[in-house]
Amino acid sequence: MKVLIVLTSHSDLGDTGHKTGFWIEEFAAPYYVMADAGVELSIASPKGGQPP
Repeated sequence: MKVLIVLTSHSDLGDTGHKTGFWIEEFAAPYYVMADAGVELSIASPKGGQPP
């Protein structure tokens, strides 16, 4: 099985001046469950590159 995990490309919350991104636990917990189960994982962001 293959799974694509898409993380945000946004580092700012609209024009509010507040920073945003992803909560590492929301990514890491399911990532390791799936990886341990033998799932082939790919990680991407809409704009490419590393997520904030």
